Amino acid sequence: MKKFEFISHTADVGVKVYGETIEELFENSGKALFEIMAPVCEDVKVKEKVSVEGESYEELLVKFLNELIYLSEKKSLKGEEFKIKIERKNNSLRLDGEVSGRKIKGVEREVKAATYHNLKIEKDREYNCIIIFDL
Repeated sequence: MKKFEFISHTADVGVKVYGETIEELFENSGKALFEIMAPVCEDVKVKEKVSVEGESYEELLVKFLNELIYLSEKKSLKGEEFKIKIERKNNSLRLDGEVSGRKIKGVEREVKAATYHNLKIEKDREYNCIIIFDL
């Protein structure tokens, strides 16, 4: 199963992402984000915890990806491995996890944010969605 594929979108970058589980969809979304950035890395391992909350999977995904952008800028982290758990509590969702990878020296392409533009997570045989990243 493919993890993601880039789609054409004017001015920004669109990615169609797939996952057998909702967690795998989020992990593959993170991998797509870092492929867009094309970071140049040092051979130094970095690990950070991540926690976000949202009222829908779409909101949770945007917050998760924007947290990864923050970690790439402030902690110089290129996420390569993602261990996440998503739980529903009352009327909200919570993602807790760990992102590990290498230290970033610089990026070829700056990603400003993940957007809500036409974002809808669907499930057929697998989960999928299209994410638009603002450059």
